[in-house]
Amino acid sequence: MNEFMLKFIRLKNIIFISVMLFILSAALSGCGKGDGAGDGRPEYVYVPEYVEMDMECDYISCLASSGDDVFLSVSKWDEETGFTTNYLYRYNMNENKATRLSLELPENSDVSGMAPGADGSLIMIVNNNTFEMDEEGNVKDSKSIMEIWKVSMEDGSLLGSEDITELVAGKSDYAYVQHFCVDGQGNLYLSDGDNCIHIIDKEYKKVCDIDTGDWINNMAVSKEGDVYITSYGSEGLQLKKVDLAGKKIGDSVAGAPSGYGTQSYYTGVSSSLLHSSAGGVSRVDTASGTVETLFDWLDVDINSDYVNYVGELSDGRIWAITRNYEISGSATNELVFFTRKPSSEVPAKEEILYGTMWIGSDVKRNIINFNKTNQTYRIKVKEYGNDDYQAGLTQLNADMTTGNCPDIIGLDGLDYNQYANKGIFEDLYPYMEKHGMDRQDFLENVLEAYEVDGKLYGIVPCFQISTCMAKTSLVGERSGWTLTEMLDFVEGREAENIFDYGSRSSIFYYCIYNNIDEFINWETGECSFDGEGFIRTLEFAAQFPEEYDYNSVQEEGTSSKLRSEKILLMQGSISSVQQLQMMRGVFGEEISFVGYPNSERQGNLVQPTGGSMALSAKSKHKEGAWEFMQSFLSEEYQDSLISEHGGWGFPVRKESLEKQFEQDMKEEYYEDEDGNKTRQPKTTWGWDDFEMEIYAATPEEIEAVRELIASANKTGGNVDEQLTNIITEEAEPFFKGQKTAADVAQIIQNRIQIYVNENR
Repeated sequence: MNEFMLKFIRLKNIIFISVMLFILSAALSGCGKGDGAGDGRPEYVYVPEYVEMDMECDYISCLASSGDDVFLSVSKWDEETGFTTNYLYRYNMNENKATRLSLELPENSDVSGMAPGADGSLIMIVNNNTFEMDEEGNVKDSKSIMEIWKVSMEDGSLLGSEDITELVAGKSDYAYVQHFCVDGQGNLYLSDGDNCIHIIDKEYKKVCDIDTGDWINNMAVSKEGDVYITSYGSEGLQLKKVDLAGKKIGDSVAGAPSGYGTQSYYTGVSSSLLHSSAGGVSRVDTASGTVETLFDWLDVDINSDYVNYVGELSDGRIWAITRNYEISGSATNELVFFTRKPSSEVPAKEEILYGTMWIGSDVKRNIINFNKTNQTYRIKVKEYGNDDYQAGLTQLNADMTTGNCPDIIGLDGLDYNQYANKGIFEDLYPYMEKHGMDRQDFLENVLEAYEVDGKLYGIVPCFQISTCMAKTSLVGERSGWTLTEMLDFVEGREAENIFDYGSRSSIFYYCIYNNIDEFINWETGECSFDGEGFIRTLEFAAQFPEEYDYNSVQEEGTSSKLRSEKILLMQGSISSVQQLQMMRGVFGEEISFVGYPNSERQGNLVQPTGGSMALSAKSKHKEGAWEFMQSFLSEEYQDSLISEHGGWGFPVRKESLEKQFEQDMKEEYYEDEDGNKTRQPKTTWGWDDFEMEIYAATPEEIEAVRELIASANKTGGNVDEQLTNIITEEAEPFFKGQKTAADVAQIIQNRIQIYVNENR
């Protein structure tokens, strides 16, 4: 508080002082660590700086930090020789300078672990592989020797080596290391990721083996020189210290980060350990169990899926090495530094909240690109389903009906029609028209899948068709059927001969859940779970086991069963022309896409593969939100979805889809020594026991995909879990023989009718 304010307050009476203190207190409580920027932001933020790595490298196999130096074992593919060469680099982070060290690895060798030794050397785990070939050039026998290499950090010279194969593998022929650490006393800790840690002293003598009791997720050495492991318990990830003196694993560190998903620990500089998860980066003090959150990955424009290594420098900066994957499939390594700065020094942007149950890589990538380049807006993400799905869904539902509603709502995992009928979403057609986007440039049926009463309430940039397939010779040339027609088709057949991997829940998903609007009209509130179709579905589901036994031995694969008609129907999806070619091969003859049963015989469903989203009608930043959303529909982005090998989903833009089809029909050849060209496959696809080479698509195959896409005008894959829970709970007495199918159908009808009335 400045001098003027102090003088001003002293002049006022005690009532006015109290009012001022209350206002000041309320302001600070809403700003976390303080309002350094004066706009509601935290006092400090971390700012990223992207650096091109100064070294020849295609792939980083191992990394070890020592102070502000990082040592990297990397590989580089040589197109001229056709071989991969391994290098060892010392990378000075402060100078952004890489020095290639003199160490050379033998042919067919690889590095599975690196760590700084207690004596200032670099300790490496090197696997030397040898192969014995037969006269025809095939591998007859192989042998792997695991060695410890002690290497100079200055020039990479080899200071000594020791064969530790027997110490790690015992009598086994194969030694493998997934996690490797060196503690403060120079002891080596090696684990294959299972439930055993092999500990070897600095003289390379076996100290002991410690049974961890659980699969090891991660292993790291702390700033104090102690080794910690993480493994999953009943409440998620647990951090535990390795007790070398007691030759056991200690108790969980109280207060350490928990949860699920990818999490890694690294040696700390200003704290015991540095922790990285899908959410962000934090510092962990193991003595007190306190955790200091530094930043969220998306807040610093990083896709957590691409983070490979994280570390801390002596000046307090955090660094990360990412492996950035493009939609095309190419990947590059990038070094990023994160510097803590006062918020007041960072230009403020208008914040747009993207709320979703979970967020996929494609959406993450676009958010990051948008935040990096847009000078006015910034997307902030709130993932509701991270920890507890049901609690998250309840919170999202509450937020969407209040002033806390996100500006953009990710539709993945939501019952789209339920929300669209509540008036929660904004019609997007006026925004498309205002910004010069012609709806005729896009697949009309896919847009129709996200329409209600002619208004567009959601967008999907790329999609697949969720369907059910059968031999045309069995079901005829049809692209849909009613529930009655489907049940009549399977009447009298054994459950094991209808679907592969069939269970009660899978039957409900096929007959009911993926077509829930057949039984619920959210606009009128009418439900029909007490009808003949639902009752027959209950009786049909009763033929199947509660859960399929995936551990049971299968004498035949799926393709063989389909060809011999030991199974008749196959649920799946078509996300590319190449996948359709493969499925035809699986069946061995022409197939019909009958889809999921419904009264309109339109059971092929549009299912997003790269995210789907809606604009909140309550948003105060609609223009900024639409600016982000429309980037998914741009010609540039839609064309980026085109893939040489079919991709994972069809672009929604017509011209981009046609470009994909052209790519699918493009023939590929190889040229022999005499210059003769021979047609070759584009790739190889497989399913279960079946595998086939995929060649350029024929015009007839392209047309078949066009017809399949055109047959779908409804969404799929988004089911309200509350509804599935009601059906599962109330159907159980029928499956146990305690009630009739009609009785439980009436109970389900009543309960869901109440739920619909309360949530319309």
